[in-house]
Amino acid sequence: MSTEEHIPLDTSFYPVSVVSCISFLLLFKYVCPYMARYMYEDFDKLPIAKQLYWYTSTLSTIHSIIISTMCLYSTLFEPHLIQDPIWAESSIVKCSCAILVGYFLSDSLLSVIFYKHIGDISYLLHHFASVFAYYFVMSHGVYAYFANLRLMAEFSTPWVNNRWFLAVMDKKSSNFYIMNGLILTAVFFLCRMLTMPYCWYMIFSVYGTEKYMLSGASRHVLLFSCAILDMLNIMWFHKLVKGAVKTLQRKDKKSD
Repeated sequence: MSTEEHIPLDTSFYPVSVVSCISFLLLFKYVCPYMARYMYEDFDKLPIAKQLYWYTSTLSTIHSIIISTMCLYSTLFEPHLIQDPIWAESSIVKCSCAILVGYFLSDSLLSVIFYKHIGDISYLLHHFASVFAYYFVMSHGVYAYFANLRLMAEFSTPWVNNRWFLAVMDKKSSNFYIMNGLILTAVFFLCRMLTMPYCWYMIFSVYGTEKYMLSGASRHVLLFSCAILDMLNIMWFHKLVKGAVKTLQRKDKKSD
């Protein structure tokens, strides 16, 4: 009997992904335009690319708030996850993964449809790696602890989007923009960069164990997806730090 035959297929969260995907597409079409014009009175003067990116950034913020809340709950109130990082079950984590898969599918679809305006191969690669990994979690209930650990990355997303919104509204010189940038850098470092070595430490602590070997193809997905996501996070953090340094340098020159 192969190791994959030990892992039952759970399709109960697939409808959550479908509802998530459809919901975000409906929000894009019917809700985001009104929210954008409410937030920024000159929205209609923006180029089409920035209008579309505004919509997708709004959806990204909504998604990140939902996922971050669920992630925080699992971190605080589901201690059994760390006790068995491979096989511990969590309906909350599975639901988080299902919502994320649906959102990333909708965002990928929008990126492809409007690729001329908002397409970005690095984001599509990020979405592919994430969907590939979280599909296994919601379908087989394996590596829920690692999934929840990686979901902590969503804590930084609202600050990333706020930075872009403020820049488009020509508020780069405002104190709020500078404060948001500093918070973004700190949260990005804590939730994406600092968790990276810890995640790999936990992976190697279970690597080669009987439970790890029984997880079948999922163990390869864990290694592949974490490697891809970490390379992207390092690249993005490098750009983020460079941007933060430039902002502080401009602030110092104005003070002088």
